[in-house]
Amino acid sequence: MVSPVVGITAWPTAVAEAHGTIAVQAVPDDYLTMLGRVGLQAVLLPVNGSAAEAASLMSRLDGLLLSGGGDVAPDRYDAPSRPQTIGVDCRRDAIEIELVRHARHAGLPILAICRGIQLLNVALGGTLIQDLPTADPPVAGHMEPDRWNGAAHPVRVEPGTLLHRLLGPEVLVNSLHHQAVGRIAPGLRASARAPDGVIEAVEDDGSAFVVGLQWHPEMLGPSHPSVAVFRQFAAAVTQARGRAGSP
Repeated sequence: MVSPVVGITAWPTAVAEAHGTIAVQAVPDDYLTMLGRVGLQAVLLPVNGSAAEAASLMSRLDGLLLSGGGDVAPDRYDAPSRPQTIGVDCRRDAIEIELVRHARHAGLPILAICRGIQLLNVALGGTLIQDLPTADPPVAGHMEPDRWNGAAHPVRVEPGTLLHRLLGPEVLVNSLHHQAVGRIAPGLRASARAPDGVIEAVEDDGSAFVVGLQWHPEMLGPSHPSVAVFRQFAAAVTQARGRAGSP
């Protein structure tokens, strides 16, 4: 039996070579390692090309993982751009929004990480806090690169949610973001928050598996409780493959 296949969105970046800088689309190894650990194959989804091409590619996959990266363009949630907004890639926004809509329409599981939770929320009609340190009121302590693979702060998980069943009432997480979910999109609910109230996870009760995490679980290693989220994602992807009649 062939393992289920998950599409993971690429991260546009650049690589310095002897003859110059080359634009590339990449996926950090940590994502691929974690997906392999739970029995999933990964296919990199380029974030150039047309929305129709993206939808066509998704129709051949069993699930979607939205990866981290730069900020979502503020005009996607009807906000003026602030100086703190960085790393915007409009073509990536467009492709990922189309991928989310296709996956939702097809009932495919979605796991959205860091930028991914923000893109997911925007794609479904929500907004973002564009910069936590300069928000009103300001919120500090969410960009902690020195603790990228360790505990930066706890998150409190809401009772009655899928994440509460998987992680319990509280979990320690890393924190590598300066933006966060603002107004939650219709159909999603906040399932975890930091002690300061910042939304750290969302999920859709009406779907087999639609979960967004503001932290980077793939960086925290196989002994961290967040591995349970990847296992549940894998279970949902396997079920989706079975419903589709894949071999």
